[in-house]
Amino acid sequence: MIRNVAARVAWCLAMGVITAPGVALAQNSAPATKPAGPSAQPAAARAYKPNIADEDWGFLADQTQRRDFFDPVKYISFMDGRSYLTLGGEVRIRPEGLRLRGAPGEDNTVDNYVFQRYLFATDWHMGKRLRLYGELQSGLLNGKLASPRPTDENVADVHQAFFEYHSPRGADRQFLLRVGRQEMTIGSSRLISASQGLNVKRSFDGVVGGYQVGRWQAEGGAARLVAVGGGAFDDASTTAQEFWGGSVRRSGVVFPGGAAGVYYLGVDRRESTYTQGLGAEQRHTVGGKFAGVWRAWEFDYDLVGQWGEFAGAPARGWGLSAENSVRVRTWPLRPRFTLRVNAASGDRDAADPRLQSFNPLFPGNSYSGLVGLLGPTNLTDVTPAVQLLAPHRIVFVVEVPNYFRTSERDGIYNIELRPLPVPATNPGRYVGSNPAFVAVWNATTHLSLTGVITRFIPGRFTEGSFIQHGFGFYSTSFTYRF
Repeated sequence: MIRNVAARVAWCLAMGVITAPGVALAQNSAPATKPAGPSAQPAAARAYKPNIADEDWGFLADQTQRRDFFDPVKYISFMDGRSYLTLGGEVRIRPEGLRLRGAPGEDNTVDNYVFQRYLFATDWHMGKRLRLYGELQSGLLNGKLASPRPTDENVADVHQAFFEYHSPRGADRQFLLRVGRQEMTIGSSRLISASQGLNVKRSFDGVVGGYQVGRWQAEGGAARLVAVGGGAFDDASTTAQEFWGGSVRRSGVVFPGGAAGVYYLGVDRRESTYTQGLGAEQRHTVGGKFAGVWRAWEFDYDLVGQWGEFAGAPARGWGLSAENSVRVRTWPLRPRFTLRVNAASGDRDAADPRLQSFNPLFPGNSYSGLVGLLGPTNLTDVTPAVQLLAPHRIVFVVEVPNYFRTSERDGIYNIELRPLPVPATNPGRYVGSNPAFVAVWNATTHLSLTGVITRFIPGRFTEGSFIQHGFGFYSTSFTYRF
């Protein structure tokens, strides 16, 4: 019984810390402009990105730019340079441990396990307009974990496989059409995300189109979630979870580093679970986003409204997110101070078939800290954090998320929109705090090491639940990209 309790806590920790080699941790507040077609990438912009499919190594056509050991496989020329092949991949080993504190006089429950994730990608650019991309993924689990999650293990499968038609690099107007299995981000990565922290990343089967001219960018698509089978090459898209949507974005708003956009996202789920119960759900989401950088200030704001149906009754919801950061470059270690505030609606009455709980769609861990303890539904969190840049490409982060229920009539949820087994009738809004310390060492262009230590300090709402005495968690990631 207690092992299943520990596994429930592990459900909450599905979104572990993510750091791509060469990318500083916690620099996610101001998303970069993403053109509809592949952009020219000078050697100075050489980087390994969270989604391998976003990389463009075409600049290696200039042989004077080739100085890395892996450059010969990043640009393999065919047809006298009219087409080229890029090979890439990732190896990530992540030991984790969970210590669930027992009541006074009782033993603690301890789980230790190791996640492994392997990605291998081939990217074939056929002339100036056509591209064929494929990526295999293997996620393995070793060690003691009482109840593995579907996203913990997948022996081997096709993670991405798409055909792309795009405008020639450098064209004034960029157009892109991508058909097949792929990672997706439309409108806001807070709502549609590959969930990089999962051992098995999320992907979709569908079509995406984009167009960019000047400072304007538009994109849209429709897709089905790819369900993880767990075995070898048994993943398949499911009609049980379908989504569609579009967005319009403009850069240079208010000041050169600002960008603003609006988006619409629709989702149709055969079954959703709330404290109120289970039922079919169709939800429509509209949102506005404003993000950017102005001098030392970085910011990222989202405001979201929802409507639709759940179990045949009206469903409404809302969400907001505000993140502000300031970097003091003249101080030692160049500290970056951040304050993140998120809030999302919860249900007002479980006996009323009308639902007010927020549906987070397919989220990442932006809402609830670096370890993704809780999902955003019925959650208000206030998180101060500080980041320090040490010598030798070492980054330290300290953050203290503080969680509150938005509605005292609803429970709390994990990132998969599943109610956690804490009675919604428990009194109080305060759920708890989750202080965390993170260290990242970008040892080389290819290798990064990340360590996380966190402790959950329970609040009044968790009294009588499986986490009423709190727990500790650690994670160490070794990531190699090529």
